[in-house]
Amino acid sequence: MIHNHRFDVTELKRKSSKIRDWIRSHAVSRGLLFFIMGILSTIWFLVRVIPKPSRATYPCMRVAAPFMSGLVIYLLAVGGLTVASRKSKRKIVNVRYSASILLTFAVVITLAITPSDNKSASVMNIPVKTGPDDGPNQPFGTAMGIKPGRVIWDWDTAATNRNCMTYYF
Repeated sequence: MIHNHRFDVTELKRKSSKIRDWIRSHAVSRGLLFFIMGILSTIWFLVRVIPKPSRATYPCMRVAAPFMSGLVIYLLAVGGLTVASRKSKRKIVNVRYSASILLTFAVVITLAITPSDNKSASVMNIPVKTGPDDGPNQPFGTAMGIKPGRVIWDWDTAATNRNCMTYYF
């Protein structure tokens, strides 16, 4: 039997349900609620995590982090767009249409032709190791156990990254 463990706000009980009902009865807008939750989450996260950084792994911090980062990213995006629009407005007012259009065209073309996958290791022709350095079936040490001398050797080339490259996503 498959259980659907999806969160449903209507099933909140106790103090959480009182807060939910108060928000609904006073018609608090979603935008205002976004800012309130973001500011409170940021304060809560900073107060708890700055003294002891290992607290960032606590469940309450994992809940607060998306609200906090959502607010920070929103504010950075709005601020960046505001600065960019003011600078571009000055450029267009100075009758530099061709430079603005050329820059926009160059950015679009660059984004269109830039490859999105990391194939740099395959381009460098790195030799791939296919077995141990001493070769297969080269016993070492003293045979022990019920049937001494019976050894199995196995090599799986798909078990690790052949290029020994670390990728951070």
